Amino acid sequence: MTRFYRSILCGVLLSNCIFSYPDLALAEKSNQVIDLSLEELVNVEVESASRFKQKSSEAPSAVEVLTAENIRNYGWRTLADALNSIRGLYIRNDRNYTYLGNRGFSRPGDYNARVLIMIDGRRMNETIFDTGFIAEEFLLDMNLIDRIEYIPGSGSSVYGANALLGVVNVVTKQGRDIDGVRVSGEAGSLDTYRGRITYGKKWQNGAELLLNGSHFNSHGNEQLFYPEFSDDNNGISQDNDQERNFRTFGKLSYGDFTLRGGYITRRKEIPTAPFFALFNQDNFSVDSQGYLDLDYLTQINADLGLEIRGFHHWYDYHSIGPYTNLDNTPVQSFEGADSRWWGGEIKLTGTQFAHHKWISGVEFQKDQRQHFVNYDISPPELYYETNNNGWRAGFYIQDEYRITGNLLLNAGARLDYHHRLKQLQLNPRIGLVWDITPVITTKLLYGSAFRAPNVLEQDLNLPDAKPLEEEHVDTYEAVAEWYPVSGLKLLGTVFYNDVHKVLSLDPVTFNTVNAGAYKTLGFEFGADKHWSNGRQVKLTWTHTSTRDKNPGHAAWANDSPSNLVKAHYAEPLFGNRLTLGFEEIFVDERRTVTGNKAPSYHLFNINMAMTKPLYGLQASLGIYNVFDQHYKIVTDDNFRQDTLAMDGRTVRFRLEYGF
Repeated sequence: MTRFYRSILCGVLLSNCIFSYPDLALAEKSNQVIDLSLEELVNVEVESASRFKQKSSEAPSAVEVLTAENIRNYGWRTLADALNSIRGLYIRNDRNYTYLGNRGFSRPGDYNARVLIMIDGRRMNETIFDTGFIAEEFLLDMNLIDRIEYIPGSGSSVYGANALLGVVNVVTKQGRDIDGVRVSGEAGSLDTYRGRITYGKKWQNGAELLLNGSHFNSHGNEQLFYPEFSDDNNGISQDNDQERNFRTFGKLSYGDFTLRGGYITRRKEIPTAPFFALFNQDNFSVDSQGYLDLDYLTQINADLGLEIRGFHHWYDYHSIGPYTNLDNTPVQSFEGADSRWWGGEIKLTGTQFAHHKWISGVEFQKDQRQHFVNYDISPPELYYETNNNGWRAGFYIQDEYRITGNLLLNAGARLDYHHRLKQLQLNPRIGLVWDITPVITTKLLYGSAFRAPNVLEQDLNLPDAKPLEEEHVDTYEAVAEWYPVSGLKLLGTVFYNDVHKVLSLDPVTFNTVNAGAYKTLGFEFGADKHWSNGRQVKLTWTHTSTRDKNPGHAAWANDSPSNLVKAHYAEPLFGNRLTLGFEEIFVDERRTVTGNKAPSYHLFNINMAMTKPLYGLQASLGIYNVFDQHYKIVTDDNFRQDTLAMDGRTVRFRLEYGF
C-alpha cells in the first residue's frame, strides 16, 4: 500500500472514530469559545463569490473559509501556510518567493499571476509581474486576519484580470476585535524573531481604529548544500538565507467611510544562484509595496446600496547579484522595477425586484507608471529598459434570482478593457444552485477568465514578434454539499479546467508566445465537523489529472501532484483554556522541468495555543515538519538545480500581552 493510500486510510479512520462517538465528544462541559453556531461554522457567510454577503451553500462556487480561530489553533505563520491547508492548493518556495499551485496547475517560473490576491476585496497583485504575494512578502500580519475566503475557479466575471484559477480574499479584523493594545514577540528556529504591536478601539460615536506594526528577522540556514555547485565551495552556500521585513497597516472607520492603508518592505538573500548568478556570493532582492484605499458604503434606501471607493498603490523592486559577462569578467547586475497605479469603483446593489438580488458596477484603473530596467553596475552597461502606462476598465453585472424556494440561479458577466490587449474581454459566469432537500445542496457552475501579458512577457519581445493575446480559461464544476447532522459538512466536487493561449517562452526565438494549453480533470472530497466546545476535525482529498497539451511536451504537466490529502484536528483542553492542533498534509510526486520526479512528501505540524489570556498573557508553541523531512520542491529553467530541499523541523514560540 502506497504512502498516499495510507494517508487516506488514516484520515478516514480518524474521522470515523470521532464522528461515531458524538456522546463522547459532547460529554465534556460545553464552554462556547466561538460566537457562531455550529450551523454557521460549516455554512458561513462569504462576500467574495458574488461581491455581496451570502451563505456559502448559496454561493456559485465550492468556497472555503478559514477563520482567525483556525489561524490560532494551527499556528499558521503566513498566508501561504494557511492556503497550504486548503483543499486543492499547494505551495512551493524557491528560497526567494513563495508560489501557489491550484488544482494541479503550477507552472514553475511564473509569478502567482493566475490567482487574484485581495485584502478586504481590494486587488493586491502588483502591475509589473502581476504577482500576488503570499508569504513574508505579503502585506498583512496573521494577527490582523479575521477570515480568508478562497473561491476556486474562474473569477474574471466579477474581478477582471488575474482571477484565472481562483480568488483569495483576506478580510481584516475590526478595531473592536483588539479593544486595546497588544504587544507580542516570537522566537524560533534558524534565529527567527518577530516583534509586533497592535492597537484597536471602537468609540461611542461609532469611530473605529485599527493600527499594527511589526518587524521580522530570520538568519535562515547557515549552510545550504547544492551538489550541482560542488565545484564551488564544495556546493555549500554560506550565510545566504537571511530574510527580514517591516510591516504596517491601519484602518479607520467612521459613519459610511472607511480608510485603509498598508506598507511592507522586505529583503531576502538568495542562496540558490538562479539566472546564472555566481554561487555563494551576495545576491539579494528587495520588495516594497503599499496602498491607500478610501471607501464609502451606504444604503440609499431599503432596496438599494451604493459603494464608491478610490485607491492608490505603489510597488518597488530591485535585485542585485554577481554574474560574469561575455568576457567572463565578474560584474554586479541590477534588475529593478517600480510602478504606480490608482483608480476607483462605483457599485450598486439592489433588491427592488421580487426574488432578485443584483449588483452592477464600474471599475477603472490607471497604470500610471510601469518601469522595468536591467543593467550592469560596474562596468556600466544597459541591457534593457521599458516604460509603460495605460488604462484598465471593467463593467460588470450580476443577478441572483431565486426561481423557486429551493432553486437559485446566479448569472453575470464582465466586460474589460486592458491597455495591454487589443480586444475587449467578455467573461460570463453562471451557477445553478439546487437545494434537493433542506440538508443537501447541489451546484452546476461555469465561468471563464483571462490574464493579460505582464511587462516582462510583452515588452521584452523582439520588435517583429507576434502581438500577444490574453490567456484564457473555461471552468466547469459540479458540487454537492451535505449537512447530515449539526456541525457537519460533507463536500464532493468534479471539475474540468481548459486553459489555453498560455504565455510561454519560445525556445528558438526566446520571445513570449501564446502557445501553451493545459487541461485538468479532477475531483475533491471533504468532511468538516465542529463541536460546540471548539473541537474540529477536517479531512480533504483532491485528485487531479493535468495534461500539458503543448507540442513536444510530456502529457503529465510539470509540478502537478495527482493527489493532495489534508487532515486537521483541533482539541480544546483544560476547560477551553488551551487548544492542541494537528495538521497533516500529503503532496504526491511531481514532474520536474527536466522530466524527473520530485518524491511525494508528508508535512506534520503540531501547535498548542492559549485560547484565553492569563493575567493578560497568551502564548503558543508550534512545531512544524515534526518528522524533519527535507522535502523537495520543483524549480524552473532558471535554476541549475532540478529540485530544492526545504527546511526540516522548526519551532516557534509566541508570547502576547494585552492591556
